[in-house]
Amino acid sequence: MSEASMIGRKFLVTGATDGIGKHTAFRLAQTGAMVLMHGRSTEKLRKAIEEIEQKTGNKCLESYIADLGSFDQVRSLSEEIHKKHSSLDVLVNNAGVYLTTRQESKDGYEMTFAVNVLAPFLLTSLLMDLLKKGQSSRIVHVSSISHHNCPKGGLDDLNSKSNYADGRGAYGLSKLCDIMFTYKMARDLKADDITVNCLDPGTVNTNMLIKAWGPIGIPIEEANFVFRAATDPVLDKVTGKYFVDDKDTETSAIAYDREKQNKLWATLVEITGAVY
Repeated sequence: MSEASMIGRKFLVTGATDGIGKHTAFRLAQTGAMVLMHGRSTEKLRKAIEEIEQKTGNKCLESYIADLGSFDQVRSLSEEIHKKHSSLDVLVNNAGVYLTTRQESKDGYEMTFAVNVLAPFLLTSLLMDLLKKGQSSRIVHVSSISHHNCPKGGLDDLNSKSNYADGRGAYGLSKLCDIMFTYKMARDLKADDITVNCLDPGTVNTNMLIKAWGPIGIPIEEANFVFRAATDPVLDKVTGKYFVDDKDTETSAIAYDREKQNKLWATLVEITGAVY
């Protein structure tokens, strides 16, 4: 599939106001695709869209505001998208947070878990009807090699009430959860011809990385792994994979445990009310 053939295809990118999300939206806009850009700040989203329009000449960019730390706003986001669109080709669940101190969401869940896990799980379920009508539909979850840093017993403490420390453990736990529900989701949606994959986006000098680990990565302008996961024709029928540097890579052993995957899935359904 050439880049030009992305014209007419619709992509939703969450967390598109800066960092990897904004760069991914920019790369998609370069292909002529319609890009639905989500953000939490109206002003930041407006500036991001203006910048991308100016650089690419693509006017097929739409803005959607929602705080993913709120179930109500996740549902409102879905409603707004449904008002304008009857189908969606690719969902990129990119938005995420890393917090050095423990906070809770409006719904009473640890914020990292709420934004990085509960929000994409719920949003994906709400948009499933649109994805089923899309062309060669894909779901891309942005995870991280930090999933290897999940605290022992973390899956039994999803709200990170114990040993939060500097937040790295909670972040690692959230990224492990993303991988685990990706694997199950891929199996469950195979019959619907929707591929579901996750990836480490690379060690990129985003605000999040600098905040947690310092400027140890590559420039944002070189962060193309998410873009390729969303568009590369080689991946048209590939599903249930975790990529690092564009390579199919093994995750931590616990991520493959189907019993734990099913238990986590049931918990996420119970918390969010998601229906798949």
